[in-house]
Amino acid sequence: MTTKTVGTLVLVLAPAALCHLAGFREAAHYVAIGSVLALQLGVLARAVAPVAFLLPVLYAAAAITAQSTDGVVALIVALAAAVGAASSLGLHRGLVALLAVTLLGSFEPTVAEDVMRRAGYLLAGGAYGFLLATSVLRGASPGEPRVHPQSALGYAVLLAGVTLVGWFGARLAGFAHAWWLPLVFVAVSQPVLTGSSRQAMLRVALAATAAMALVFVADAFDSPFARGVLLVTMLLLALSADRRHTLPAVAIVPALVLLANHAVPHVPLWQSLAVALAAFVPVLLVSTLGHWFYWTLRSSRDRVAA
Repeated sequence: MTTKTVGTLVLVLAPAALCHLAGFREAAHYVAIGSVLALQLGVLARAVAPVAFLLPVLYAAAAITAQSTDGVVALIVALAAAVGAASSLGLHRGLVALLAVTLLGSFEPTVAEDVMRRAGYLLAGGAYGFLLATSVLRGASPGEPRVHPQSALGYAVLLAGVTLVGWFGARLAGFAHAWWLPLVFVAVSQPVLTGSSRQAMLRVALAATAAMALVFVADAFDSPFARGVLLVTMLLLALSADRRHTLPAVAIVPALVLLANHAVPHVPLWQSLAVALAAFVPVLLVSTLGHWFYWTLRSSRDRVAA
């Protein structure tokens, strides 16, 4: 962990911290979410960094259409497919930010006044994160392998299917702030096989399980101080680790859950975990098998674009 990483984290969270100190607690959380997601877009998908200004639009669209299953599912599946298709340009990890904010909105209250207010906070945070990514961090742009357009199409179908299953699983299970469930599987997904297919399947499954476990570790603490320490730890891991590896994807999901500041479930943790596992395990099986078919239908060498 370098001084630069700590400095970046301080810069990212500074506006949210000021809002919190001024007593604007809700603003602090949504400004922080906007800053983190816009930074992810600006660093991991620099070519399309300005789409960070769509974060509040997607949040509001998902929140307003949340009661219309057909509408919100179509939006979420389309974004998941877009993430997969972006692998042809090596931009898929960055565009996960758009899916994250849409999933969050789909599980948020749908009162128009609340939605617009939170979207405004996201816009402020997104603009700040965009400025950071294009100025202070303009040299930080880890490369991702680009896949052939045909493979990118297959990857888009895979992510859309996994997200659809995950979203319905989360809705049916009804556990606390379930929007993170489909996000976990997209965040840890890899379009290019590294190592054997068995090793890659195990890596993706373990990464998704670790992210889920960290979400429940966060829910085990009600103390603002303890949750703050966990948040800083998760964000430092996400910022300091090599983004070509799985650790940042594992850390970013519990970090976003902590930033959203959902109320800690009042039911016993083991009971909430049991309900979540009932939804998590089937989606894990679908994701693992889907990735295995995707990886084995075509060799890894043929999948990567020249």
